[in-house]
Amino acid sequence: MQGLVPCSPWSPTVAIATRVLELYRTTHVRCPQLAIQAFVKSLCDLHGVPYRPYLREQFSIAYDLYLEIRRQTDARVNAALGRDTPNWRLKHACPACMYKLEGEDALIFSFLSTMDGNDSLKRVLRRAKTNGSKQEPTLGPSKEREDSRDGGEDYFLTREQVDKWAKGRVADILPTDANNPCSDRWKNMINDVTSRMWGIFDETGIFLGLCCHGFVLVVADMVRSGELAKYPLAIVEVLLDAFGLKIGGGYDIGCHFGTTLSNSELGDKARKNQFRSLLGSFHGHAHNRLCQLSFLATYVEGMGLEDLEGCERYFSRSNGLAKSVRYASKFHHRQEITTFMKQIDDLETYANLSKFICDNYRQALKILQTEPGLKQWMVEEGIDDYDTFHVWLEEEKDYLLGLDAGLPKKREETVEMEYVQRLVNLEASEYVFVRTIRNAERAALADEADFNPASISQVARRHAIEQRNRDLELVQDLEVKMGIESWWTSSDAEWIAAAAAIKNHKYQGALDAIEKIIVERLLEMTKIHQSATGYKMRSHIAKALQSRSKGVRNAIERYNAVALSMDPPMLTLSWDEVVNYGFLSEFDLLRDTRDSVRSRPWTRRNYRFAMDSYFKILRAREEIKRLNIEIKRVVTWIDDKDLFLRKKEEEYKESDPALTFQISVYRQRRARSDTNHMHRFWALAKTPGFTGSVEPGVSVERKEARQQEQAVGQSAAVDSEMQVDMTLDQDERWQRAQAGEWEEGDEGEDAEGETVSSLMYQMSVLAVDRSEGGGRDLDFE
Repeated sequence: MQGLVPCSPWSPTVAIATRVLELYRTTHVRCPQLAIQAFVKSLCDLHGVPYRPYLREQFSIAYDLYLEIRRQTDARVNAALGRDTPNWRLKHACPACMYKLEGEDALIFSFLSTMDGNDSLKRVLRRAKTNGSKQEPTLGPSKEREDSRDGGEDYFLTREQVDKWAKGRVADILPTDANNPCSDRWKNMINDVTSRMWGIFDETGIFLGLCCHGFVLVVADMVRSGELAKYPLAIVEVLLDAFGLKIGGGYDIGCHFGTTLSNSELGDKARKNQFRSLLGSFHGHAHNRLCQLSFLATYVEGMGLEDLEGCERYFSRSNGLAKSVRYASKFHHRQEITTFMKQIDDLETYANLSKFICDNYRQALKILQTEPGLKQWMVEEGIDDYDTFHVWLEEEKDYLLGLDAGLPKKREETVEMEYVQRLVNLEASEYVFVRTIRNAERAALADEADFNPASISQVARRHAIEQRNRDLELVQDLEVKMGIESWWTSSDAEWIAAAAAIKNHKYQGALDAIEKIIVERLLEMTKIHQSATGYKMRSHIAKALQSRSKGVRNAIERYNAVALSMDPPMLTLSWDEVVNYGFLSEFDLLRDTRDSVRSRPWTRRNYRFAMDSYFKILRAREEIKRLNIEIKRVVTWIDDKDLFLRKKEEEYKESDPALTFQISVYRQRRARSDTNHMHRFWALAKTPGFTGSVEPGVSVERKEARQQEQAVGQSAAVDSEMQVDMTLDQDERWQRAQAGEWEEGDEGEDAEGETVSSLMYQMSVLAVDRSEGGGRDLDFE
């Protein structure tokens, strides 16, 4: 009650002020590298006392108790607010994604999420010492003491929720999918490859699920394994249960995971709810070009400008926790991660929500400004309409599918070619048969013994005879069909013509192979040659292409061997030439391939850039449509949240003053960023090209709550009185703003509880009215 937290339950000798513990908590979240030991040493320096190791343990005990007090206080507040139902936090984590309003336009994806694994937050499992040698070390049993505390609250999935999708239920559902070019390429979901992890770790990282705005939805511990299929499956199950229809899930191997999900026991539910597995933009450009056409965000209708790479940005922050959790207990491992996520969600992700939305809106408007230039280019090139770009995209997809499937049909061999080839095979089998006997004879003579047929290897002799007989039967069969009376020889004109046809056939086959692998590589490199591609994106694509360089080298070697055997020899390729090709138009060999791919417009540099520009414009229009909905949701959330919390304060004011105070603190903490949100939306509303509204709507959730209140006979008079009181507060604030007494930095946390967020809403409405010729004539900066 004095603001001190003791370090032991009985007869404490050391107590730590709550403000010091709160200082460490907030500082540690902002700077995860700050450990307890360094903080305690700093406290000792400030107090002029020597540091003792036991002080660190005492501070840790007090800190655990302080966090538990905060957790129980938050639980009591949530219970009073009716927010203690299962999955309430998950279903209300992001107001822009989840606070749906009446009369909204339907979206292709009602909810966008992203997920990925990260192995930075490993945890060492403490084990007892063993008598193993240095050459053959053995792992001892765990010596960690039992701890029934969880520490993960409702952020972490239980191990039971994850293990229900373990290898026994997904090991046999990873087939090669003919419609998925990456199904047999990415290996991070195969148990035998990724489950090998050092025995010193128990948790080997976390698997994280975020909404597209960066709010944490759910987390799973990766236990003694890498990124197994069970982790994304478990997260998708939770998302389907919570959000239902039309979810888009981004994953760095979303193409492969889509096949896994479709063939799992969760597949029917995912298809029924129209779940779609997608690729993030950063990782997607390192995938097969055919895969990009089906999964990359640029070509997926309804994606807008979302890149689905929020996990990578989140991990860049959370990686700082590695030092704190590496040697922590299981409880403290989860406690550290959960504390970090709660603080980041409240004070960083939510604080930057409006900035995220407004920046995306301005980016979309900037992209739309390029449309006149695209139309002018289309006129100059004689392109009639935008449908041409869709035709080109389908042509490219069909062409790449044809390369994979061997279409058009593989060139058929003539009967003459087949006959000559079988004669060559017969000659080779005759040679093997004779060589087998000759080698046995030489071995017998080397031993100075008389030749004995029994000394010949009976197995080798039998195999040689059987192969010769098979080849002879094939030759005789063709001779009967072709009416040939005597074998052709290499000097016959028919033989010479057929041999030339065989060489050309092999050359064309080698050329098809080199075409496939190099065309895909050059198309995948398109992103590297674009001026807006950042250094990290270029490096990531280059690394992925380098990992496949062995296949390119092998294809080049096979082609060169066949090209040199031609008469006259054909043009050969070198590795340096291939890696320096910038685009398909520079690949001269393609003029000899079966489909003359170089003549197609989508293979030219300018045409491809124009096609990509068009699809970016499409995505920008979708982004503006989505953002107009999200802005209205956030504005309504701010308005409804403030009304609801103030009403709850009044409800508990007489019966429970302590709870009322905690609700007030909760409201102020949640509202500290609302001022900036409304200010940013108000500024965006004055931007040319803005088509949305900053007026609040009617939320589906609040409408349902009011209907329930009316059903039980409750009156809405209290709500009306609250609205009147708030209006008076808003008018008072407005008068202060006119007098220049209000500044942007005011947080609305004074004793009277004045609501700045509502004031900013009124100012936004006035700004919109003024742009339409109405409202007060004020120039507020």
